[in-house]
Amino acid sequence: MNLDALDRQLLDIAQERFPLDAAPFAALAKQMGVAEAEAFERMRRLVLDGVVREYGAVFDAVRLGYATTLCAAQVSTDAVESVASRINGFSEVTHNYLRSHTFNIWFTLIARTQERAEGILEAIRAMDGVIQALSFPSKRVFKIRVFFQTSDVNTPVMAAPERCARTSRAFTPEERRVIRMLSEPMPLALHPFEEIARKAGIAEAQVLALIREWLEDGTMRRFGARVAHRAAGFAANGMSVWLAPEERIEDTGQLMAQFPEVSHCYSRASHPAWPYNLYAMIHGAKEEEVRNTARRISQAVRLDAYEVLFSTREFKKTAPRYFVDAEGE
Repeated sequence: MNLDALDRQLLDIAQERFPLDAAPFAALAKQMGVAEAEAFERMRRLVLDGVVREYGAVFDAVRLGYATTLCAAQVSTDAVESVASRINGFSEVTHNYLRSHTFNIWFTLIARTQERAEGILEAIRAMDGVIQALSFPSKRVFKIRVFFQTSDVNTPVMAAPERCARTSRAFTPEERRVIRMLSEPMPLALHPFEEIARKAGIAEAQVLALIREWLEDGTMRRFGARVAHRAAGFAANGMSVWLAPEERIEDTGQLMAQFPEVSHCYSRASHPAWPYNLYAMIHGAKEEEVRNTARRISQAVRLDAYEVLFSTREFKKTAPRYFVDAEGE
């Protein structure tokens, strides 16, 4: 899809500062200098054409009490298709990629309980063709900032990374209903919060107040558009994995997080078969750009033990749906 200057400006604004307003597209239109109907129509088209995967809430799963982990499976070549398909069958699997490595299938699990997450992983280990499957839960979040600048316009966006509370809290049945509604794709409507409030059975002002509260306390990492990175011109993404001495993890992670090309940076549990303990997701227009960024990071943090794993195929990429068990409340 060809994006014009207004499309790109809209993408930049909507990624980080989607208006929390009863008439959000009127607020977007004012920033862009267009009519409300045009701002809405452009967003609708960007969603339908797949440039915007969806727009809305991005919650911190740990804050909601969910168990999350990154997993890697070593799968025989002839079983990749069948194993990937069966992994995709678990609703708790939100992302699933083929990567260029012996550990060739990488997926994320977001499960209601730790026991459920472990049960899914055991089921995957038992699949034909799976040689081994490992779990790498995060230990420390240094950065989560998913923002793909698409325009040259000086868009007034937030400079801070997304918030990560990383400690769980309790929610009322009403709050769980709202979270469930907000974890679904936002309605493609001029007044989307009005529709969410109607479905949740509460006032629109209360929905907006809860979103602001959850953004403030870290329950919600951000509220905005989730852009398909390839459509935004970032065709290459590499998961760089690093082996850092334990005493240097904190300082090294902080340094890695300062690179604008890095969207995610975590320390994770290691394994004898996989000793890496730091992860940084690097984005670029081409693979060589990603490799060059990794080399610059290596020089900055003084670490040579690293690899960059490129995704060669996307099997699944969905937003998690939370508190499905709240549907009857």
